[in-house]
Amino acid sequence: MECLAVKHEVNKLIPVERVDQRDIQKRGGDYAKYPSSYVVCSLLKKYNITRILDVTYGEGRFYKLCRSDLRITGSDPVRRDWVVKPDSFIQADIFHLYRLASAEQFTATDLDAIVVDPPKWTRNARYKVHDMLNYIIGTPELIIEYALKIAQLIHAPYMLVHYKRVLQLNGYKPVHVVEYRWYHRYLRVSDNNHSLFVLYSIRQRGIVYGYRG
Repeated sequence: MECLAVKHEVNKLIPVERVDQRDIQKRGGDYAKYPSSYVVCSLLKKYNITRILDVTYGEGRFYKLCRSDLRITGSDPVRRDWVVKPDSFIQADIFHLYRLASAEQFTATDLDAIVVDPPKWTRNARYKVHDMLNYIIGTPELIIEYALKIAQLIHAPYMLVHYKRVLQLNGYKPVHVVEYRWYHRYLRVSDNNHSLFVLYSIRQRGIVYGYRG
């Protein structure tokens, strides 16, 4: 995998949305508690994605606002107190999960998408302990690389990646980008907090799902 930022002229070819966490939270209720779920659920609904494998599942907060619409397989090194309970769960880090997929001990040929949200690392920030432990397991781009390998093995039509920039993923093309401005009580940073939710679609004979290249 070549981890390079996509050039600005490439970004002009795909939809880019700008979303502020505070605007979502003004809706109140679960929107206020789980604003990132609004971003994820909106993307999944727009592209008719219902069957997912989340390889960095955590508490499952991404799916709070659309749980009834999804069939979820979660994977993570640690089983946490779930906000959203997955339909099935594999307790494994990304590398072990890849080995299981390579050995065909784990198969998921009917999935719509792989979701990956590696630990977030920003200068001048203080982090919770579990993010420190996750970082030891692998750097963010290494985790994304192995998520890509799993997606390639099972021919997942889509990948949804939450990261600080758009990456070039072999065999996949970015089709939708959400620039998300977020705030977190556990992080103290000098700059405004921005992250990207990037939906990639598999390339097949010059055509990607939901997008013609």
